Amino acid sequence: MATAKTAPRAVKSATEAFETMTSASSESVRENIDRSIAAMSEASSFGKQNMEAWMASAQAAQKGFETLSARTVAFQKAAMENHVAAAKSLMTSKSVQEFVEKQNDYAKGAFEAYVAELTTVSDLVAGVAKDAIAPINDRVNAVGQLIQTSAAR
Repeated sequence: MATAKTAPRAVKSATEAFETMTSASSESVRENIDRSIAAMSEASSFGKQNMEAWMASAQAAQKGFETLSARTVAFQKAAMENHVAAAKSLMTSKSVQEFVEKQNDYAKGAFEAYVAELTTVSDLVAGVAKDAIAPINDRVNAVGQLIQTSAAR
């Protein structure tokens, strides 16, 4: 008779233990799935931000190259016009000394214009590089922050 009374208790106890384990297991699985979905969403968002940074970088580089190209064409046009004007001026020289003076003035002016343009273009290239790398640099900083945050957890 003792076994007849303990059997229902044992079944009830085993059933409660099974339900407790199943409930805890189901909750743990749900939490892991929720964390996985959140991590995937965060990774997707991070990837989207990376792609946007690359696009912004490419656009900044393209705009800079367009500016550089326009600047180069304008300088070449101005240099050619100055060259033609200098050639015409040289042809009207009345003496060798006047010719040499005009040639020296032209050479000096052309060299100074070239150096000034080179300085301006150099500054422009530095600015384009800075603008083009800024979005990528921001993403690298974001990766650093993400690593620090992950390490702190």
